[in-house]
Amino acid sequence: MKVPFIDSDLLTSVLYSKPIRDITTQAINSKMHVSLTTSRSSTIPNNFVNHIISVYNGKMHKRIYIKNGMIGFKLGEFVFTKKLGSSVHNSERNARAKAKMRRKITQKKVRKTVTLKKGVKKPTKVKK
Repeated sequence: MKVPFIDSDLLTSVLYSKPIRDITTQAINSKMHVSLTTSRSSTIPNNFVNHIISVYNGKMHKRIYIKNGMIGFKLGEFVFTKKLGSSVHNSERNARAKAKMRRKITQKKVRKTVTLKKGVKKPTKVKK
């Protein structure tokens, strides 16, 4: 069996900090009990329960309050590195590309197949 990986700096900073007993927004938002880390691959052990860890997602630090159900998972599983939802696809920078594709689709000519009967002449092409 493999030993779970835990970053040594993270482990020491969490062990020396006090756990939070009451979960309030004021306690979670305070900088007093937060341990910063960039190690997303660290596994969460039992010692981390009731602590706040701020994990770097590539752009900013996201705070996680560690609960009993998180034991055994990696820190990176709780902090997303990409945007979620429809806001990614509806961004302003994609608006030009979408408009261009709409123009291409509407400008395509639809060819109609005509079945000719005996004695009927072909329709002449009309230029637009």
